Amino acid sequence: MNVSGTTPDAGPRTPVLVVGGSLVGLSTALFLAHHDVPCVLVERHRGTSVHPRAVGYYPRTAELLRQAGVERAALGAATGFETHRTRAGVVSLAGEVLFSKEELEGSDGLSDLTPSRLLLLPQDRLEPLLRDRARHLGADLRFGAELLSFTEDPRGVVAVIGTADGDSYRLGADYLVACDGPRSTVREALKVPRRGRGVLSRHVSIAFSADLREVLGSRRYSVVHVRNPEVTGILVHDDTLSGGTLIVGYRPEDGESLKDFTDARCTELVSAAIGAPEVPVRIRSRFPWDMAEQVAERFTHGRVLLAGDAAHVIPPTGGYGANTGIADAHNLAWKLALVTGGFAGPGLLDTYDTERRPVGVRTAEQGSLQLAARSGEASDEERAAMFDALAVTMGQSYVSGAVVPEPGARALPGISDPRELRGEPGVRAPHVVVERDGARLSVLDLFGRGFVLLAGEAGAGWVEAAPGAAGAGPVVDAYRVVPGGSAPPGCLTDPGRRWAGAYGVGARGAVLVRPDGFVAWRSRGGPPASGAEAVLSEVLGRVLARDGASAGG
Repeated sequence: MNVSGTTPDAGPRTPVLVVGGSLVGLSTALFLAHHDVPCVLVERHRGTSVHPRAVGYYPRTAELLRQAGVERAALGAATGFETHRTRAGVVSLAGEVLFSKEELEGSDGLSDLTPSRLLLLPQDRLEPLLRDRARHLGADLRFGAELLSFTEDPRGVVAVIGTADGDSYRLGADYLVACDGPRSTVREALKVPRRGRGVLSRHVSIAFSADLREVLGSRRYSVVHVRNPEVTGILVHDDTLSGGTLIVGYRPEDGESLKDFTDARCTELVSAAIGAPEVPVRIRSRFPWDMAEQVAERFTHGRVLLAGDAAHVIPPTGGYGANTGIADAHNLAWKLALVTGGFAGPGLLDTYDTERRPVGVRTAEQGSLQLAARSGEASDEERAAMFDALAVTMGQSYVSGAVVPEPGARALPGISDPRELRGEPGVRAPHVVVERDGARLSVLDLFGRGFVLLAGEAGAGWVEAAPGAAGAGPVVDAYRVVPGGSAPPGCLTDPGRRWAGAYGVGARGAVLVRPDGFVAWRSRGGPPASGAEAVLSEVLGRVLARDGASAGG
């Protein structure tokens, strides 16, 4: 691909071109449309995924889908998987159970932490929900269209798009977001290197149809580890018990190749994993993939940004890959919205790399540690370095120019138990139940569009200063949070009296929450002598990289 030189005449133009229409690409288009950013998505396949692929989405991902209006539909589609919360090891589905462990929480025990829950839903069922919502919000999704080449310079990107009938056309964009997977042609064209342990093993996912009702009986599994003389692999069954996916490895160094996985061979493997020869098996599809730990050295390159597997490939043992990619899209969308809308300087986009690349590195490392632990190869030191899934997906912290640190505050670790966080700048704003106009909601439901300022019961000065501080910039919704009882108009009631403790502020303090639900700034007490408006104006200027300042930090 040509990626440098003078950008030719583009013809039609869009603020953002998204390359790749799988989970992360569709999420990027969805979140951009949620922020009213026109975008065009191109995907070479004619439709969404036909292969189940990713299955589990942690509560933080559900929170993001909630903001964009997809969570309810996803919960409805996932109803049949509600009881699939047991990880097991078996000789076969019909054979001996070697171990069984309940390890996936739904909503039980998490209501103090999140209004959302774990979603168990195959990728081929979630993608259509993302597609339909993105289109409803105005995203231009073009399936059967492929990026053939592009040029990029400081003014933008010009792409050549190929169509299914062999034609092509030019399309200009202010920015290109590459969501084109682990073998990203965009990343390779830009010659962005990757670091990490590389390819760890090679696998094939075999989607199959088979009647598993009698074999499973009343049992339901999230993941099944199968080991017998005929097959070793991982099996995931669907909610209808009419099929599933078997994942097996192969070793090119031993002369094995994808050509060995014929329908006949795949049928033998699946039948051995089921352990009931009388059950007919039909092979639906095969999907080759590499288990790897690889993270791009940079997620931004001029007007091009990498997201999802194009930016980081994470071992699947923790189920973090899709969740991390969707979080990339969410982090990027509000920044693109403010930059393309003229409310922020381009330096705000530098913070995408500054924030998300360390998350990619840490999460890939956690995936590898999980892999070592499950294979019995982890040392004591490696086990001590492991975090649980809630910490990895909900307890990551950001250090960047889009976060204003508190003077003298201790540096947060990259990953923390989210139950121990208290609204520090750079972390996810905590969930607290509040009341607004008599209706109960999570404070998280206030986030997702513009900035939100939350002040203590005696923090009226902060609230009154918010409109002036915002000026002609992005909207800042501001509320006082009043403990218990009834609240004056425009205030939130804190019936459980949890807000001040959860956010670490006093009655005169305040926090500023970014559109992605991360804390941008916090004052534990009231405004200084310079006044609340001056402080908030300075904070917003820093976060938004105004006046040409870089927020990359």
